[in-house]
Amino acid sequence: LEKGFTLVELMIVIVIVGILSGIALPNFLNQADKAKATECTTQIGSVLSTYGADALGDKAEALANAAAVVTDFIDQSDNCDVTVPVAASVAANGVFSMTAVGKGDLVDKYFAAACVNPSTGQREVLTSTETAPTAPTCVVL
Repeated sequence: LEKGFTLVELMIVIVIVGILSGIALPNFLNQADKAKATECTTQIGSVLSTYGADALGDKAEALANAAAVVTDFIDQSDNCDVTVPVAASVAANGVFSMTAVGKGDLVDKYFAAACVNPSTGQREVLTSTETAPTAPTCVVL
């Protein structure tokens, strides 16, 4: 007696694997994009925390430190571009605001707006996968 699989059995297995792959692949790719977006959001939070803590002392030095952190992040990140606020926009009320957009695989798939008010400790990070979010509301109280 010969033992083995018939051609029909092998074809059925190949079809089933193909169907499962077709269903699972888009979900896997979506999860990869979410992980990349989370990296951007985490880095934005880190910049806000750095500025918020440093700004309790010298706001100009805090802005320089935050700008250096953002510049390093932009150089190292393949996933998002972050704006660096200018000193004049921060000097008026001490509120540090920044925005980010996706790049690479996240182009047109990731947008963020964030701010921190060191006087009150108020911090807000808004993210979207469709359009740029409205400006956050870290105002001087």
